[in-house]
Amino acid sequence: MDKARLIQVENEIDEILQAINVEMVAMEFVRDNKALILRLYIDSDNGVDMELCSRTTRAVKDYIDKEDIHYDYLEVSSPGLDRVLKKDKDFIRFTGKTVKIKTNKEFDGPRTITGILTEADSNCLRVDTGEKIFDIPRQFITIARLKPEI
Repeated sequence: MDKARLIQVENEIDEILQAINVEMVAMEFVRDNKALILRLYIDSDNGVDMELCSRTTRAVKDYIDKEDIHYDYLEVSSPGLDRVLKKDKDFIRFTGKTVKIKTNKEFDGPRTITGILTEADSNCLRVDTGEKIFDIPRQFITIARLKPEI
């Protein structure tokens, strides 16, 4: 599936899920051991359980079949405790939480920063490690994840 088509499918599935109060955190369309997997990571205000995964599967299955999207397996699951943060709304929602940020080599600072996400906007994240506060421009971030407090 080409990139433009993949974006269209992701947007359509996101709309379907919004209608049932489910947040699509991410969508992957990957090949794994010769199988083509369409994987949806979802979340909701009440968390993710088997019932929500089943309801999500039923909600998107007709659309996927109608659009004739070929896949071998459809997986729907929680993004996990260490979920990836990508969208502006993710950073805003998890302000005040502990995050682990990996930066690229162009960033003038450490490659990995773990601390409290204190501020976020579309251009920059502010992370307080307890020893130092880092302002990290978003273009230098390779991955941002929640760091579960276990």
